[in-house]
Amino acid sequence: LTWDNGDRTVLVNPNLRGVTLGWNLQSTAQDELFAAIEGTAFHTRVILDRMAGNGVHIKRVINAGGIPQKNDVLNRVYANVLGRPVLVPAKSVVSLGSAIFAFLAAGTFKSVEEAQDKICPPHKVYEPDPAAQRVYDELYPLYRDLYFALGEPGKNPLANVLPKLIGIAESVHKA
Repeated sequence: LTWDNGDRTVLVNPNLRGVTLGWNLQSTAQDELFAAIEGTAFHTRVILDRMAGNGVHIKRVINAGGIPQKNDVLNRVYANVLGRPVLVPAKSVVSLGSAIFAFLAAGTFKSVEEAQDKICPPHKVYEPDPAAQRVYDELYPLYRDLYFALGEPGKNPLANVLPKLIGIAESVHKA
């Protein structure tokens, strides 16, 4: 559970902390990084599920920014966990949305789609791998169970574990 900075979506609890399960003496730093990638992908799936439950169905995901542009593993994991194509722009698109609407306001383009066709960079598409997606589909209900069990204090006995651990850690660090 990638709550290293709390949970800003769905649970909206800034006091949550990250949780990693299943480590043993053979676990490596690479395993830790891979688990973080999987955790952020699963959390994104929770968000997309919440959106779908409110009538907003997402057909594809665009991963923009430096990390996705440099990390094929991250994008493959996202495609497999989300069960959707993941598009990664070939170059930075940080201010493209603003530029598109500026062009629309100036009358340069007639629609958002026309502007996108003209000025958006090409992208690489990562399609879900059916075998990997099946495994992640099997893991996802377990992730959701932990996400809500540990993330909603008062609604589940396990949810009180994390706040108590945080309280103990904070009292020790103050001493």
